[in-house]
Amino acid sequence: MMAIVVAVVLGALEWRAVRANMGAEWNGYGAMLGTLRRDNAAPMRYRVLVPWVLVGLAKVFRFRITPAHYQVAKVALLAGALAVAEALLGMTGMLALAVLVAATFEFDYWDCYAELLGAGLVLSGSPWMAALGGLVWGLSRETAMIAPVLGLLAGGPWCGLAAGLGPVALAAVRLVQGRTSLYCERWELKVYNAPDLAGAWRREDVGPYFSLLWSVGTLAAVVWGRGRMPGALAATAGVAPVWLAAGWLMARGRETRMFMPCALWMAACLGD
Repeated sequence: MMAIVVAVVLGALEWRAVRANMGAEWNGYGAMLGTLRRDNAAPMRYRVLVPWVLVGLAKVFRFRITPAHYQVAKVALLAGALAVAEALLGMTGMLALAVLVAATFEFDYWDCYAELLGAGLVLSGSPWMAALGGLVWGLSRETAMIAPVLGLLAGGPWCGLAAGLGPVALAAVRLVQGRTSLYCERWELKVYNAPDLAGAWRREDVGPYFSLLWSVGTLAAVVWGRGRMPGALAATAGVAPVWLAAGWLMARGRETRMFMPCALWMAACLGD
């Protein structure tokens, strides 16, 4: 119940932070139509979970999809992620995770919450939960490729095999949605991230600095805080730097949400 309350509060806060960019066609609600039509660029075209679920529900219950329906779906994903985190980390750890999630509010995205939920389910160590987590993850973000490794380390071979549903779902989505090109460069360290860091002070842009602080916090948790983590988080802590590397090399690092799953390991150091 607490996870639902916290998710609703965070949803209200996020709405205020992101409503100005909510219609942008390259993220969140604004990208849904292009995803459903299969005429937008990658990676938006392959992030299908919320668009497909909302369209399916709209057909069954005969309603017209609005931003309010979208917001409910997004809060539901966040509530699920926080509930799983509470089971893994305890109440204190879940609340610490909620604070870290709130610090990333800037643009309208739902896929980061699906990724967080998927990773949490895989970390449960249960093959059944890992399969569900892999599916949610694979329908939402391309980082699902790492799900089997996370499952193997968290719960052994069967959990790793079940989490393999993530890459399978990702491949199936690409087959259904068709091939397309990226909307941006594949390697972004030199193109965006180095200039972002170099010019952040001049532009008064806190994003690059906060992402850098997030990265340092993640590495500190992995190196010095592992002894305080629950078993599954301690066993998989070495995976957290992979998100950091991928985010800085292949994504716009100033958008801290790119590193959101790393918050699980940071929050694990503060759990009950």
